[in-house]
Amino acid sequence: PVAGPGLTGLRNLGNSCYLASVMQCVFGIDRFRDRYFPSAADHFLTCSQLHPAKCMLCQLHKLANGLWSGRYAVLETEDGETRHQHGISPAHFKAMVARDHPEFASMRQQDAFEFLQHLNKQIDVAERPVEGGALNPTSVFDFTTEERLQCTKCSRVRYTTQKSSLLSLPVAKRPLAAVEGVPQEFEPVQLAECFDMMTADETVDGYMCPSCEQPTTAKKSTRFATFPKVLAVQVRRFEFVNWVPQKLEIPVQVPQGPIELGVYRGQGLQPGEEALPETDDQPPTDAQPEPVDESVVAQLESMGFPRVRCVKAVKKTGNTGAEPAMNWIFEHMDDADIDAPDSEPQGTAAVADPAAVEQLMAMGFPQARVERELLQSDGDANRALDRLLNLSDDVTMDNVAAATDPKDDSASCSQYELTGFVSHKGSSVHCGHYVATVRHGLGPDSAWFFFNDARVVAQPEPQSEQAYVYFFTRND
Repeated sequence: PVAGPGLTGLRNLGNSCYLASVMQCVFGIDRFRDRYFPSAADHFLTCSQLHPAKCMLCQLHKLANGLWSGRYAVLETEDGETRHQHGISPAHFKAMVARDHPEFASMRQQDAFEFLQHLNKQIDVAERPVEGGALNPTSVFDFTTEERLQCTKCSRVRYTTQKSSLLSLPVAKRPLAAVEGVPQEFEPVQLAECFDMMTADETVDGYMCPSCEQPTTAKKSTRFATFPKVLAVQVRRFEFVNWVPQKLEIPVQVPQGPIELGVYRGQGLQPGEEALPETDDQPPTDAQPEPVDESVVAQLESMGFPRVRCVKAVKKTGNTGAEPAMNWIFEHMDDADIDAPDSEPQGTAAVADPAAVEQLMAMGFPQARVERELLQSDGDANRALDRLLNLSDDVTMDNVAAATDPKDDSASCSQYELTGFVSHKGSSVHCGHYVATVRHGLGPDSAWFFFNDARVVAQPEPQSEQAYVYFFTRND
C-alpha cells in the first residue's frame, strides 16, 4: 500500500466505484489539479454561496484538497503490519454533481464514461461565469473533428467541423476458437486499428446531392481537425444479444510509449477537389413527416434510450432495423444535437422564453446564441444548454486555426502517451466494479498507481488491455 499527495483513496459509498475511478483519473490531469488544489483555501474564504454543499466549485476544491494535500492519506497499522488507508468520503461531491440526475443520484451502478460526460457538463456550467470560463479545466478535452462527404457520382466534396470533447472508438470483434466450459476469447486488437475503423469511409445510401440534384451514394469519413491536450477515449467493447448488452473481453493493445495520431488529421479542401454547393433549401411546409417503424422505436426505448434518440436513429438508418439504429446511437452518443428533434420549432416556439434566456445568459452565453439554441431545442433549457456547451458558434474550416489558442500546439503536435485508464471488472455491463490506474509524471521518472476505491498501491506494470476509458496526454 502507498499513501501521500495524489495517492489518497476514495471510499465506496455503495456502487460509487464509477465515480471514484473517474475522479482519480481526472485529478491526475495537471490542469484539474492546478485549478482546484492550490486555490482551495482562497475559494473557501471568498465563495459567495451561502451553502457550500450547493456550490459545485466548493466541492471540486474540497475534493482536490482531500486528494492532493496528503493530510488524509495515512496508512493504518495493525499488529505491526501496514494496512491500507481509510481514504476520504466523496459523499458531498457526489450529492452535488448528481443533483437533478436521477441515475447518478441513486445508489445503483452507473457507466463510467457517461459519468465523465456528465461531469464535464457540470464543471463547464460552474466555470463559465468565472472569468468568462478562462479557468475551465475541461478545455483540455476539447478538440474539433472534420467530416468529409463526397458524392460518388460527381466527386464533389463538403467539409464540415464539429466541436467534441470525448471520443468513442469501435473495436474489431474476431472470436478465437470456442472451448467448451471456457468464456469466449477474442483475438487482440491494436489501438491503431480502432482509430483506423473510426476514420474509415462510410457509405451513405440515398444521399441527395445538391450538385447532381438527385439521390446518389456518398462516402463519409471523420478525422481530427485539432487535437486536445488530453484525449479521453471510450472503447466500445460490448454488443447487444437479443437486445441485452453483453460485454466483450476483447484485449486492446495500447503502446506504453509515444503514440502518433498525426495520420488521422484532416487536411480540409485539397487542390483539385471541388466543393459541393451550399444549399439552404427548406422542405415544403406541407411535407409529410418521415415515417418510422414504431416497433423498432419501441425496441430501442425498452433498452433505456430516450425516444428522440430512437426516432432519429431509425430515420438516419432508413428504417433498416433495430441493430443498425442501435449502432447509430452508440456512434453518435457524443453528438451535441443527439437529443434535438429533426424538425425545426414552429409556431409558439418562435419566441424564446425570457426566463430561460435570462437563466442561460447568466452562465456567460451571449443573448443571440441563447435565443437561437432555445428555438432549436423547442424551448427546452437543458437541451439548449447542451447545444451551447457542445456546438461551436459558426465554426468553419477557415476559422478553426484562427480560433485556436496561440499557446496551443494542437495544430502541430499529435503525439500522445497513455497517462490513465478506467477498467471494469466483471462479465456483465449491469454490474461489476470499476478501478483506475493513473500515471504520475512523464518520462523515465514517472510511476503508475492502482486505485481500488480507498486502496492505493504502486503498479509498475499497468494492465491496460481490458480498460474501458483511456486518457492520453499530448506531448507538447
